[in-house]
Parts: sequence; structure tokens; C-alpha cells
Amino acid sequence: MKRLLLTGLCSLIFMGTVAQITAFAGEWRTGAVPNEGRWWYANEDGIYAENGWYWLDGNKDDIEECYYFDSQGWMLSGTTTPDGYAVNADGAWTQNQRVQVRNANYDRPDETEAEENNMIQVIIQVGEREFEADLLTNASVESLVTHFPLTVTMGEMNGSEKYYYLPTALPTDAQSIGTIHAGDFMLFGSDCLVLFYEDFRTSYRYTRLGHISTPAGLAEAMGEGSVSVTFRLR
Repeated sequence: MKRLLLTGLCSLIFMGTVAQITAFAGEWRTGAVPNEGRWWYANEDGIYAENGWYWLDGNKDDIEECYYFDSQGWMLSGTTTPDGYAVNADGAWTQNQRVQVRNANYDRPDETEAEENNMIQVIIQVGEREFEADLLTNASVESLVTHFPLTVTMGEMNGSEKYYYLPTALPTDAQSIGTIHAGDFMLFGSDCLVLFYEDFRTSYRYTRLGHISTPAGLAEAMGEGSVSVTFRLR
């Protein structure tokens, strides 16, 4: 295949490494001799996916899966990618044997604005109180916001945080946080959303998702028990 320059890619922190990720509209094609049984993906303008991760809706069901292509444009399948992540026999990225997906019709933030401030602006409504928050543009957030608007009941933990277990896992980039601040929004493990309303030290590892800009009044809004929380794009 002729090597072509990919344009319009959005640089994201993906699963702890820097990767080029985009969404393509095109079709799957199989290799000819001597590459029978191998697959590549051709965009509508003739550019093909290569050298990294791509979200693709190959069967046109409005659900995208994530695939890894080598430097020659061949999809990897049934293996571990060079950056250490599993893809199944169909080539789709999996975590805990579950295929990771996102909505193909998700209206992503303007790329130019995202490059300038590297944040996604959202509203977090706790009970009747609304708080403005900024989310990072990492793979965890990219996957999470496809489910917005999202209303959940968050449980109480330790008088300092509320938590909610998602039905599906998100990409992770866990790190030692050290100090938690009121308004921090994080992911524990791969499926537990945590919204903190007190400052304290911790030895636990989390994936950072974002932070409420002005957390004044957050503790009062959280209350002592479970609380309804809605996340939506601004």
C-alpha cells in the first residue's frame, strides 16, 4: 500500500501513552497474496489507517470500536499491541475480555479550542446545585463523555467522597495522587467514578478526570448519604 500522511488527528493521552487517535468513515478491505486474511481500513478519501489506534464504525451500527494498525496499515488481532493492550480475534480493543466502544454520533468538542485549553467544559449537578467543571482530554474522559448526559446515584464513602460504579470499564492511566482536593473528579480502578468534596492525603492510585472549578458549597450539596448527580456537557 502507498504510504499517505494522515491529517486532522487529535493527540490524546491514551491508556497511559501518547497516541494518535481519530475516527474514520470508510470500509474494511482484506489483503491480497501474500497477505490473505489480513485486514486494513480505507477512508472515503483514500487515506488508510496506520501506525496507531483508530475508532471505527466498520459495520455502520453507530457504535465505534477501537483498533490498532501497524506502520504498514495492517490491523492487529488476537494479540497484545506494541503499547501493551489486548485486541481480540476481530481486532477490537478489550479490557477484562470486554470490547470497549463509544457512540459514533458523539459530538466532540471543537478540536482547535481543545488544543488551546486542553479541557472539556461540563456541568456537574449535585441534587439541585450546579457546578462548573473542566475535564481533561484523555482517553478516560473521551470514553466517559459519550454517555453524557448521565444521571447516577452516588454512594457515600468516608465523609469525603461520593462514588458510582459504571456498567462498563473506561481506559485508565492510574497514578499516585498524594493530595486530594475538594472538587477533584477521578476514576478508581477502571469503572468507579469518584467525586471528592474534602481535602485529604491518600496513598491510593487514581486516573484523573477533571476538577470542579469553584467547589464552594460542594460539601453541603453532597450531604451525608447517597445523592443524585448529573453530568452533562456545557
